Amino acid sequence: MSKVRAKTYGICGGAYGDEGKGRIVDNLVNDLCKKGEVVVYRDNGGANAGHTVEFGGQRIALHQLPSGVFIKGATVVLGKEMVLDPGDLLTELEAVNKIAKAKDRSKIKIDELAFLSLATHRAYETVLKDWQSGSKGSTGRGIAPAYADVLLRHPLRMRDVLNHDVKKLAAHYDMYEALIKGLGQNLAEVKVVSLAGDLKPVGSKKKFLKNLNEQVEELRPYIADLRTWLAEKWQDKKCAFVFEKAQAVGLDYRWGLYPDVTASNTTFSGIFSATEGLIDPDQFKMKAGVIKATYMSSVGARVLPTLITGELAERIREDAHEYGATTKRPRDVAFLDLPALKFFAKVGRFNALILTHMDIVYENQPVRVCVKYEKNGKNVEYHPDQTFIDQVKPVYKELAPWDTKQLMKAKTITQLPIEAQKFLKFISKEIGVSVVMITTGPKRDQGLILDKKMMS
Repeated sequence: MSKVRAKTYGICGGAYGDEGKGRIVDNLVNDLCKKGEVVVYRDNGGANAGHTVEFGGQRIALHQLPSGVFIKGATVVLGKEMVLDPGDLLTELEAVNKIAKAKDRSKIKIDELAFLSLATHRAYETVLKDWQSGSKGSTGRGIAPAYADVLLRHPLRMRDVLNHDVKKLAAHYDMYEALIKGLGQNLAEVKVVSLAGDLKPVGSKKKFLKNLNEQVEELRPYIADLRTWLAEKWQDKKCAFVFEKAQAVGLDYRWGLYPDVTASNTTFSGIFSATEGLIDPDQFKMKAGVIKATYMSSVGARVLPTLITGELAERIREDAHEYGATTKRPRDVAFLDLPALKFFAKVGRFNALILTHMDIVYENQPVRVCVKYEKNGKNVEYHPDQTFIDQVKPVYKELAPWDTKQLMKAKTITQLPIEAQKFLKFISKEIGVSVVMITTGPKRDQGLILDKKMMS
């Protein structure tokens, strides 16, 4: 059995994404940096993520950079199994540097073995969507084709560009040109989206390779072989580690509502492979799943069994700003689904829960929670398949709402409204994991730690 490493924390989405992970990570890193050095490590996804943090009174959505980037004394790491878009990363760095100068924020490190997600991948995804009606949940960031390259054994890595492997880079363009030609379009003419928001054609091979080389060259100061450095930091027990997962367990290709899933490993187990067996998630002091307390949200083609419609859905969407940080798409909202959340907590190996959006409750409007599924008159468990979920009937329990003004004033768990205390006990008991923290409002300081030992 692995020995638990102190000051080691994992933060993972416990539902379908957009749970508020960025804010939690940012606050945790800020507190830890007051006591010493902190490494913030991200191992999956790419520009499809959208983790919103607040700094200097400004809110910014981070896509590839880990949360904690604004915290001086931290080092944020873009790990080996991320799929990075160099152009978007430069745009993101520019936005960060406008808010905080390099000397006043974290250090940034990029693993030289990180995979690339490029305009070629976005073009292929776009053309494929034109050719068929699938991938409705896609963010258009080329994530799935980039990870498909990994499985097909021909990915591009940061190191390939740094080493000016022209033959390999040209072969990549040629392959996607052929694939897209087979689908009836011309790669050079396909327009793809960027983080800056503009649509531009991929361009000729010469132009594509020139842009890619210039972008990665600009990122060169951040890129390195991180194996020795990471091992030294992991062995240094004074150094705290925070692992930030992108997306959520409910979007994992193994556990989510297939086929509307992402392509990366969204659970803590991905950290073990990304660090080449160096860092074992079983050693983490805290492996927390973040969920919205009183409802769920979803972007994409999946249809949740507890979907909310009408005035209540619109009210929640507006009050909680339920629009995608990356896509800006309005999110579906749904009643809390305990069968799904229990499943995600189990396969995600959570030992803690963090509940956000405790303030999204309304007077005289019970908090409705799905406690079980029925199918053909029999109780059934969550199964990661949309066709199956379409056939289940949710069974609900209603809990009393609470006074949000009292909630926001609370400094201890005993100062919370009694209805909120009962709700937290109910959720913890049903999911089988303790709640260690809640957020009580949208501002950075509106939170309450319920288990200081776990969070310290």
